[in-house]
Amino acid sequence: MARPRRHSRGITLPELLTTLAILSLAGGLSASALHAFAGMTTLRSAAHEIASVFTEARSRAIYRGAYCGVRWVAANGDVTLQVFDDRDGDGVGTDDNRKGIDTPASGALSVKSRWPKVSVGFIPGFTARDPNGDPAGDLSDPVRFGRSDIASFSPFGDSSPGTIWLGDGARRQSIVRLTPGTAKISIYEWAAARGKWIRAW
Repeated sequence: MARPRRHSRGITLPELLTTLAILSLAGGLSASALHAFAGMTTLRSAAHEIASVFTEARSRAIYRGAYCGVRWVAANGDVTLQVFDDRDGDGVGTDDNRKGIDTPASGALSVKSRWPKVSVGFIPGFTARDPNGDPAGDLSDPVRFGRSDIASFSPFGDSSPGTIWLGDGARRQSIVRLTPGTAKISIYEWAAARGKWIRAW
């Protein structure tokens, strides 16, 4: 006995358009989420690598028995950081750097080249207080280690206080902070949705 044929209905144009719209929306959401995640990990990577430079400078100061400093220089739309050794016993200073008295212990690290999507600065419209509850202050000054912009480490393991503000130019903000005395290094990330700082390291 012959079986009756089944006729496939196929897919209608409205169904096809609906399916394509759903796939397009899902793909857009995935791309958006992936972009946000990439931005967050890039900013976090920059903060952790900067913290590692501070750690190495502190260890170098202790090992050499002499001051060591990480100098920050802003020029031509970029910011560089570089480790210097104190050679005359008075700490690492800007004048001694320029005169060649304090010598570089490493090459200059360009933030723009190393992390193209990260800037040393504040995101637009940032108004939150810092993790201690203090006002952010002058938003044109994201490197705060005194007028010399040098994070200094002593042979006894302590450091000058200071904070580096990092942003992605859009909505993510992070800071790397040095606590005086103990030279404790902390990383905080601003959680805008929660309106608070999250300790990341």
